[in-house]
Amino acid sequence: MLKKACLVIVALAVSMASFSMSADEYVQKFKDCAVEQMLVYNIPASITLAQGMLESDYGNSPLARYANNHFGIKCHEDWNGDYYTYDDDLKGEHFRKYSTVDESFRDHASFLKSRPWYSFLFHYPRNDYYDWAMGLSRAGYATAHDYSERLISIIKENDLERFDTVLHSLQGFGVLYDVPPVVENCEPTTEYVVLQQGDGIYKISREYCVDVNTLCRLNGINIHTKLVPGQKLYLRPKFEHPSGSFNYNNKKGFFKTMDKGVAVIRRRKRFLQSYC
Repeated sequence: MLKKACLVIVALAVSMASFSMSADEYVQKFKDCAVEQMLVYNIPASITLAQGMLESDYGNSPLARYANNHFGIKCHEDWNGDYYTYDDDLKGEHFRKYSTVDESFRDHASFLKSRPWYSFLFHYPRNDYYDWAMGLSRAGYATAHDYSERLISIIKENDLERFDTVLHSLQGFGVLYDVPPVVENCEPTTEYVVLQQGDGIYKISREYCVDVNTLCRLNGINIHTKLVPGQKLYLRPKFEHPSGSFNYNNKKGFFKTMDKGVAVIRRRKRFLQSYC
């Protein structure tokens, strides 16, 4: 019986080891999440990645594995979501639990932006990871006295500062550093997309070739709006032809205007009115 129990323990240990994530794997898997939050909140992607790597032990901590919490954010009075019980500074503390890691990255950025004691950080340039690291420690993000030094060390060891300069290749479409520029005259081939887990507005922008500002205008949202799986995100105006169909590809001779949610399509001397 004892021998069998030992074998089970060894098998579990081997299984856990096989699923352990390395620093390189963490960066490749979550770099886009960090860059997207930089585009929205102006937080250096290097800082976000370094914090995630340090706080979650490169995605291998129980808090990361079972609660998708990569930043060690605890429940506060303004938290209405699920929680995960975990021993930290005290025994049995409640930490925020997320459905996906993407949610953890978004909540981390929102958390920093919404707390007044972190407000001074947003005066630093996006590529100034040193002052951000020192500032996070000074503002009390973590209790470790060497927190800023550990963040800086992770950034240097993994060359994370390269992600802080991706805006040079954006061209207005949220194109990330490893995505080729958007081709000219590119147009969406569908009216809307149903969001999946992990979809964000910049991700949809570059995949479907629609400017971020256009996406916001068409859907009545802004870049801070929380998008949820199953939600429809329109890529072009929502028209409905009386015959039940409308040929979006036949645009010759057409032009469109929007006025208080009513779309008016004029073709030479014919006027056609429909409602969004």
